[in-house]
Amino acid sequence: MVVSTSGIRPTRTAYLHVDYRKITPIEEPLTAQGHISSVDGRKVFIDATMTTADGSVLSEANGLMVHLLPHQP
Repeated sequence: MVVSTSGIRPTRTAYLHVDYRKITPIEEPLTAQGHISSVDGRKVFIDATMTTADGSVLSEANGLMVHLLPHQP
């Protein structure tokens, strides 16, 4: 997973935890939403959910992304 937006240096996943709440249906529209919950120096903490069209939560995730240093690929 990579968190990247215009003008912000790239990150890499340091930690990712997913709670699977329900079986994910196939051939059905799903919505994935994520946001940055906090930033501490190079650390970017994220939260995300995946839901069905009727709003049922299929999975919830949280993670830690770390901004790369200039010399890191």
